[in-house]
Amino acid sequence: MATAKDIPTIGLALQGGGAHAAFTWGVLDRLLDEVGRGTLSILAISGASGGALNAAACTYGLSRSPTDAKRALEQLWTLVGGASKWQPFYNFPTNLLNSPERWNVDLNPVVLAQSMLEPLSSPYAMPWLTNSLGSIMETVIPDFGVVNHPKDAVPHLYVAATNVNLTALRIFGPGEISAKTLMASACFPTLFEAVKIDDEFYWDGGYLANPALAPLVKWADDILSVLIDPLRTKRGPPERPSEINNRINEISFGASWVAEVRQIQLINELVAENPGLQHHGKPYSPKRFHVIRADRFMDEIGAASKSTPSIEFFRALREAGHATADTWVRDCLPSVGKTSTFDLDKLVKKRVKGTPDAMRAVQQAEGETP
Repeated sequence: MATAKDIPTIGLALQGGGAHAAFTWGVLDRLLDEVGRGTLSILAISGASGGALNAAACTYGLSRSPTDAKRALEQLWTLVGGASKWQPFYNFPTNLLNSPERWNVDLNPVVLAQSMLEPLSSPYAMPWLTNSLGSIMETVIPDFGVVNHPKDAVPHLYVAATNVNLTALRIFGPGEISAKTLMASACFPTLFEAVKIDDEFYWDGGYLANPALAPLVKWADDILSVLIDPLRTKRGPPERPSEINNRINEISFGASWVAEVRQIQLINELVAENPGLQHHGKPYSPKRFHVIRADRFMDEIGAASKSTPSIEFFRALREAGHATADTWVRDCLPSVGKTSTFDLDKLVKKRVKGTPDAMRAVQQAEGETP
């Protein structure tokens, strides 16, 4: 019988991405199966934006059981879908397709009209656009004391937000988590007014950390990132204004994750050269990296669908996330605690090196990635 010492342990890093964060619902749903079986333990979770909502719901549910965590996640996305004004018939005629592209609304007239109006509008001029995330999270998490004072199998929770005036990252950790901090982490500035906490104003945490990895380092040697925005797209350079803006946002939100992974990799390399190096007075253990991503699927559904929430779409994303995580569990979970399953040298280090040879190496590596 496996003991607690034998169970693979991870720190979870959950990206945001609007409606696309429901993909992570499916990923977590599958990983919680392993937690329930005693073949995986989650020590800490870091999230930004929609990833923060997933992280909080999962953390709260785990205070009871993996099954309760599944229920909390389903409740979260059911409530978000119920609050949405997006109607399934808006997807016509793509909804007739039998593929992920049925959800692609990059050329949808409703979405194009919204994208044209967005630069001219402000949530401060439209007070009727209320932010319901706070009340939703209070329903999903009736007792925030559970996530603020984690015990036993409850992961330590970290939520990223961006300080608007200081251009600074704020990470809310145990003792600081509330419906308001979750609203701040998921505050997209063209939709919602900035969230005020302790006389400071906050926007979406994805701008500076999508998500923050540093809080996970002290809890786990294996860091599993669930990525929403594709690192690689096959569609070529976007040409239409909305597509250009969408890809700019994807690159911007993904840049912080690439940079932070590279920083941790540099520390790993430093430790390899200087054994016995300490971190906060303790020996530093090299970190291993794992990634769950579905670039092809995300590419097919398009970036514009991030702003088209509906429960039908959420359930399709959940299915995709569950299937992707199932493949990861089969192929990569046995390596947790032993070795990285994400090639940092080819897929991160060379992305920021800036040479032609590095770009060719990235292209070759990504050509082998679904």
